[in-house]
Amino acid sequence: MPKFWFAESDPFAPINYRYKVNKRLFSKKSPYQHVKVFEHDFFGRILTIDDVVQLTERDEFFYHEMLAHVPLHMHPAPKKALIIGGGDGGTLREVLRHPTIEKAVLIDIDALVIETSKRFFPQVAVGFKSPKATVLNMDGAKYMRETSERFDVVLIDSTDPVGPAKTLSTQDFFKTAASILTPNGLFAMQTESLHYHMAFINQVQAYLGKVFPSLGLYAAPLATYAGNYWSFSIASKAKVKSWNPVRSSVPKTRIYCEEVHRNAFVPQKVRDCFTDIGSGPYRRKP
Repeated sequence: MPKFWFAESDPFAPINYRYKVNKRLFSKKSPYQHVKVFEHDFFGRILTIDDVVQLTERDEFFYHEMLAHVPLHMHPAPKKALIIGGGDGGTLREVLRHPTIEKAVLIDIDALVIETSKRFFPQVAVGFKSPKATVLNMDGAKYMRETSERFDVVLIDSTDPVGPAKTLSTQDFFKTAASILTPNGLFAMQTESLHYHMAFINQVQAYLGKVFPSLGLYAAPLATYAGNYWSFSIASKAKVKSWNPVRSSVPKTRIYCEEVHRNAFVPQKVRDCFTDIGSGPYRRKP
């Protein structure tokens, strides 16, 4: 089968990956972004937004499991979860593995992402069929400002912090997130690569630290994201002594388990190493 190269165009990384793909299965622009799907021999189907890889069939679970299960397993009985972004449905799928969850609300501004995932990634989008899931296409920050609901866990499953996702990493946004959490609620978001985006991570952590009494940083290996050592910032509405899980792992996870959870948190010495390295326009100033 003839192959051609798909080259990423990532505005938030100092490198771009290339994939030798078999064919392009889908391409469509929404009012917000350009969504494409490719077929690859190793990674299977690949979802891109504005020519940046968002997930592949082969390794999507690394990201979705780690974003969802670390905060969820730190809550003794989470009943309501809010996902901002996450239109592919992977994080929703993982949230719904928890039997205590009664309602999961997913807010993604772009209906095209959801439609594309349902069509081309049904194993990722399976959670959209659940009666526990509520899905709305609107601005996530606006929803959070206006909702009267309170959530045990808020998860920010966003694209890189450019374009529509830029507003999801401000201190005002984090204040709003804290206001809709229950007293023991937890907040988590993807915060880019330890290799390439330490300045961004430090900025997010500084903002979160002004809003939440407890703050942590954990990471997971992701082959298809620039930088590969991917970070997640986590914060708690209540003071916590340890970021260890408080419940046994839910069944049928592929990477997440209690041991992975405990070892995922990034020690300060490691954070300092990446801060000293810096990168590109995000390098720490001397």
